[in-house]
Amino acid sequence: MKNKVDVRTLLSVYEKVKTQGTPTENGARLEDITCTESQDGYYVNLADSHVSLDINFHNTYHFHTMNEDPDSVINQTTTEFHNNNEAQIEAFLQKLMDLNQRY
Repeated sequence: MKNKVDVRTLLSVYEKVKTQGTPTENGARLEDITCTESQDGYYVNLADSHVSLDINFHNTYHFHTMNEDPDSVINQTTTEFHNNNEAQIEAFLQKLMDLNQRY
């Protein structure tokens, strides 16, 4: 999946949410995507209710999902856990791409 992620596009989405979204206490919200940035400007964040994405200063990124710890998920194999997280991330990325096209 790493090869499918274009950081420039993600930063474009971030800018659209920030400028065209509704201001919130910590950033902005456009549709169901929120954006925030760190105090020092080192990273920005895009998130929905299932996935959070940190984009760092050097164009590195890290996804967080609601259930990051496989040991905390009951009745799920490690493979199912990773497939579930991968599906959440893919859906989140699609949501960001759709938002990028609409705005």
